[in-house]
Amino acid sequence: MTEAKIVKPSKEIWGVEPKVGDEWDAGNLPYGCAYRRVRVTVRKDTSDKWTVFCVSYRGAERLNERVITVLTCETCAKALALCLVFGSGYAVCVDHHGVDDGTLFDGTVAILLSAMGIGRSWDALDEGSRHRILWAARQIADGQLDWQKAIAAWEKTEAKGLPLNAAIRWWDAEMRY
Repeated sequence: MTEAKIVKPSKEIWGVEPKVGDEWDAGNLPYGCAYRRVRVTVRKDTSDKWTVFCVSYRGAERLNERVITVLTCETCAKALALCLVFGSGYAVCVDHHGVDDGTLFDGTVAILLSAMGIGRSWDALDEGSRHRILWAARQIADGQLDWQKAIAAWEKTEAKGLPLNAAIRWWDAEMRY
């Protein structure tokens, strides 16, 4: 594994303090251009709050936006966003170092749900469907499953027009094929 990239504050790099509302993009999942993708972004919300969030797209259509977490450190937020896009251990905060595994997993789940278009319907999912989504997120976070395969499998499944719980079972089987 290569050495982690050290994330520095914008002021140190550019010489100016970011303004409230400024955004910084970490990249898209799957990496590169894809029809269905999720952009991971960091936004400065107040003088000491940084929101890591994701926005999903199908082609040019914006599907949804989901908050992953809110942090008080700019470089921790950017390191988390980079680790979500490029993999665990990709980046570290210059002051606080590594990214928390729990936060990284929660972010992976949020991105996966965004890619699948699952919002409030999470509460309506059966236990098996939830488990399948969480297991896929664990495999993605651990590098055992790549985003391209997970999202491509969902695109194939979604086209079948199945009810959501049945679609998730089909998607799970499609990913493992």
